[in-house]
Amino acid sequence: MTYSILVKWARHKRRSTRKGSHSTSTIKILLRDLLVEVVAKVASHSLIDLQNIKRCCKGFLDASEDSYVWQRVSLDTFLLIQWLPNDEVSSFLKRCRKCGNIESLYREGLREYFDYPNGKIDGLEMLKVAAQKGHKEAKYVCGMILLCSKHKELRKQGLEYMRQLRNSKCVVSSRKKVKQLVGSVWKNNGMLKRNQSPLFNSKSTCKGWKVKTGIWILLDDDDDDNNNGDDISLCEYCRWDHELEFFYQVFNVH
Repeated sequence: MTYSILVKWARHKRRSTRKGSHSTSTIKILLRDLLVEVVAKVASHSLIDLQNIKRCCKGFLDASEDSYVWQRVSLDTFLLIQWLPNDEVSSFLKRCRKCGNIESLYREGLREYFDYPNGKIDGLEMLKVAAQKGHKEAKYVCGMILLCSKHKELRKQGLEYMRQLRNSKCVVSSRKKVKQLVGSVWKNNGMLKRNQSPLFNSKSTCKGWKVKTGIWILLDDDDDDNNNGDDISLCEYCRWDHELEFFYQVFNVH
């Protein structure tokens, strides 16, 4: 059910009510749980559309107050750092965090971990929670941070995050979204160090992952060949060593 259809339905409901039709007949068809799901879907795509759908009828307005909607509402129109916050924006973002909005949790994790000049390790835990809840950019940042570790077990966890993204063909798009969000907000705060031990540590030449025009280039996610989980080889390690170079550039890691 698209947003435009829902708007037409709400307008029809208002007209029917004015004509004396049973005011509760239509709303009974769409149970409250369904209304909440619909509003949450709209909210996850656009904050503007959420504001519009709330004006359609009381049913949508009431559903928009459900915590599930606040968990899903898009924060794309908000900067990562609110340089000139106002009470309305602060109250909105605070409620998102209180309701467990995954995007809000992801952003808070970024701010905590990369807080300049002294980042906080608690930020990584927030990022992990967001990643476990399915947030793709959180998975990307977590995966890369863990691959920067010198500990084998942590690097294995990082590989698992990155494999999940690769299986979904969203490594490159996730990287681009992270880069766009953080912009030029931070300089390296010392929380991360360049890992001097590559994942691909064989002395032999890797004959695996795709090379274009003599250099490593990823144009989009479709270019990131997916082996569907079959026989993970050293070629995969080359892939993530290369991705780490992108990550180092985004966060100015030396």
